Amino acid sequence: MARGGPLSDPAIVKSLQPFVVTTWNGDGEANMPAEIKELFLKSEVGKDPKRLNVSLLMLDQDGHLVHSFHGLPSGRRAAGEGRSDYSKEIPKALTKLNLPLNPPRVENPLVLPDLKRVDGDVPGGLRMFIQSPSKMPVVELLPMKAEEWVDLEFSDKPKDLEAKTLKRCLEQIYPPAIRSVDANQPFRKFIGKLRLEPAGVDKDKRYALLWGEVQMEKAAGGGSSFEGNLEAVLTYDISSSKVKSVRAVIEGDYLYRQRDLQRMPMRAAIESRPN
Repeated sequence: MARGGPLSDPAIVKSLQPFVVTTWNGDGEANMPAEIKELFLKSEVGKDPKRLNVSLLMLDQDGHLVHSFHGLPSGRRAAGEGRSDYSKEIPKALTKLNLPLNPPRVENPLVLPDLKRVDGDVPGGLRMFIQSPSKMPVVELLPMKAEEWVDLEFSDKPKDLEAKTLKRCLEQIYPPAIRSVDANQPFRKFIGKLRLEPAGVDKDKRYALLWGEVQMEKAAGGGSSFEGNLEAVLTYDISSSKVKSVRAVIEGDYLYRQRDLQRMPMRAAIESRPN
């Protein structure tokens, strides 16, 4: 969960071993989700009159707060006051949780999140790998209902689709680690047309290409925006027009508007799951 919101489902919290880390930054106490605000006000950083605007709260597997500290890396206000030294604060939490400071190495501990097929004829949704310069890729899962695949069904003739047809997918194209006020503001305008056209057949599949330019805006005349290109290959069974699989790439620039405009290259690889 690289960009996800607060963990409010107790079942999810309890399933995470051995602890949960949750963060909040930039937006101020008044705009905190209720579950984050409750934890924050109980924490030491919430009581600190000189607190920073980035806090890190560590929970146990039952969702109880065990430790908190200012979430900036060491340096700035951290080194002299012990306010943000990760190398010191994380071991404190591990000690409170009775966990080893140097746990044994686990082979292949990371597993990509995945989806199950909900409707027997179409994929369960999309998995997206989103990357901007100098950042680790973010993985997003988008569950989809059968009716959301209808616009992408096979057609013997080329057809045009509005960019907003892929709104749920496109609106995930934004960089990690940007201001909360920007990250929490959704794209509101989707501009552009995509062409879906047949692209050949083999002994058991039919193929189609989906391509075109897309533009997205968060607020008219001033908000951050995105402009780029989408290219995708879709497959279908010979005897069905329903989508069997999707592979796509989106490349472009996120226009990050703070005091000045910052152009941030973005790339996303997209695959249907399961295939």
